[in-house]
Amino acid sequence: MRPRGGRSGGYWAGCRGASAALVMVLPLLAIYEGGIAALGGEAALRAGVDAWIGRLTPDRFRVPDWAPSAVLALGLIAWRIAEPGRFRLAWVPLAAVECLVLGAGLLALFRGFDPWFETAGGLVPLEVASTAEMGPKAGEVVGLVGAGIFEEAVFRLGLLGVCYAALRILQMPNVLATALAVSGSALAFSMAHHVGETPGAFSWSIFVFRWLAGVYFAWVMILRGFGIAVGTHLAYDLLVMVDPWAT
Repeated sequence: MRPRGGRSGGYWAGCRGASAALVMVLPLLAIYEGGIAALGGEAALRAGVDAWIGRLTPDRFRVPDWAPSAVLALGLIAWRIAEPGRFRLAWVPLAAVECLVLGAGLLALFRGFDPWFETAGGLVPLEVASTAEMGPKAGEVVGLVGAGIFEEAVFRLGLLGVCYAALRILQMPNVLATALAVSGSALAFSMAHHVGETPGAFSWSIFVFRWLAGVYFAWVMILRGFGIAVGTHLAYDLLVMVDPWAT
C-alpha cells in the first residue's frame, strides 16, 4: 500500500520511515502534554480522539490522562527499533515546509469547494472538538496539536493499515485494497467528526468535505509517511484558524 521508508535515498525516502515519525511526532506530543499541564491539566483541553479514549476506558481500568500519549510515544520508539532508518535533523525545516505546502493544498481544495459548501451547509473548520470547549487561544492551539497527532494515529496509522491488511488477507488485489482502505478509513474519519453533534445539525456538504480531507490525509500517509501526515494535518488546522482568505 505505501512505499517503505528506506535506509538511504535522501530526504524523500527518509521522511517515510519510523525515524522521521519519531523525530517529528515526539516533540509535538511533548508540546501537547506540556501545554495541557501549563494550562491547568483539565481534561477539556484534550483533543477529541484523545478525550474519547479516556471516556471509553472503564473506571476500574482508569489510567492517567497522559497514558495515550505515553503509549503512542513508546509505539514510535518500538517502531524505530524495529525499522532502523535515517532521518537527518537538518531535514526538519524542509519537512515543516512540506507539511505547510500540503496543508495549504487541502485549504485550497476547501476554498475550491467554497461556493458549494456555502450553498449546501456553510464552511466548517476540520476539528473534532469545538473551540468553545477548549477555552483561550493557547488551549485551542494545544487542542489542534493533539488532534493532528491522534487523528492521524487512529485513522491513518491504525485504521487505514488494519483495513488494508484485512483486505489483502482476503486476497484482494493491491490497488483495490488500497482504494477501499483509503475510502473506508476516510469515511470513518468524517463520521467521527459528527459524534455528539446536535440533532439536526448534520450537513452533507460538511460530511463530504471531511471525507475528502480523510482521503487526502490517507494519501499523504501512504506517499509521505506518518510524520508528514501529522504535520500536514496540524498545518491545515492552523491555517484554517488564521485563514487570511476567510470572509
